[in-house]
Amino acid sequence: MRTRRPFGTPMAHRFLQAVALLLTAVALSACGPGAAPPAGTGPSPVGASEADGPSPSAPTGADTEPWRFTDDRGVTVTLPRRPVRIVAQSTAAAALWDLGIRPVAVFGPQRRPDGSKEPEIGNVDLSAVESLGEQWGELDLEKLAALRPDLIVTTMYQPPSLWYIPDEVREKVEAIAPTVAIHVAGRPITEVIDRFEELARALGADLSAPQVAAARQRFEQASASLREAIAAKPGLKAMFAGASLETLWVAVPSWYPDLLYFQQLGLDIVVPEQTDQFYEALSWEQALKYPADLILYDRRSYVVPPEELARKVPTWNQHPAVKAGQVGPWYATAAFSREGFAAIMEELAATIRQARADVVD
Repeated sequence: MRTRRPFGTPMAHRFLQAVALLLTAVALSACGPGAAPPAGTGPSPVGASEADGPSPSAPTGADTEPWRFTDDRGVTVTLPRRPVRIVAQSTAAAALWDLGIRPVAVFGPQRRPDGSKEPEIGNVDLSAVESLGEQWGELDLEKLAALRPDLIVTTMYQPPSLWYIPDEVREKVEAIAPTVAIHVAGRPITEVIDRFEELARALGADLSAPQVAAARQRFEQASASLREAIAAKPGLKAMFAGASLETLWVAVPSWYPDLLYFQQLGLDIVVPEQTDQFYEALSWEQALKYPADLILYDRRSYVVPPEELARKVPTWNQHPAVKAGQVGPWYATAAFSREGFAAIMEELAATIRQARADVVD
């Protein structure tokens, strides 16, 4: 496994330390409140300077009026004019990209070991943006400063900690440019998408543009199709999970924006007994604790793939869903955009239509 976050970006960071100690193969740092600013107070926009030359991030041209945006920490960023040079974490960059905002640089997961794109980077053209690092803790501050960004956009899973901006470097980052953070955990994906649309509009995106309208229509159609597929399989129980060779992680739906929305559409999802974290960690001796007709499995590159589990972990092959050949993909950190999520729902609907609902009682 690569030394990024095992299973799922959305994890309680203190719990991650315990997992790391248990596995002994990865060393992760806890990301508690740290040096986060109090709610309602924003970082000073130090380093928010005018860019040299044009930037792809403002599709309609930069305004000359003062710019304000209040993020999900309650932090209000105020700048002399609308930000043009945007740097964004992978999932945030993907959400903004689909709305017409073009960051100058990204940080966080981008490419798999085979060179293909990570799902969470979405439609971002990686040849058109700078990379500031892909692994947790590898944000290149020198390169970031050289880009002279106006604004840095990221997400939060456990506010006020910023995703892929460790607390120990947060002050240095915010001395370069102000940060905006969108909270993504514990709310349906529709709410997360709405917030990114609000941010994109503030950054100059035209939300009435044909491609944005088409994405909205596709999202609504995909939602209806998924709802119909779920309704056609009464009794189907799905489990969302990921694993290492030592541990099976069973996702707690109430923490994940996609799973919350799937539940709203009628999908019966396994809810682990432990619900105070993003997942329940089970040893492989406990891995049959939650039977299900269908497993949706985290397909990011740093999670052990099902094919490897089948070869190396006998208990995996004993799970009812695995025995029935009913294991599909789960894109746990896909782009928070209607275009990106519509494709995920279309694939999930197809998976559900092909699944049997009588594998477990």
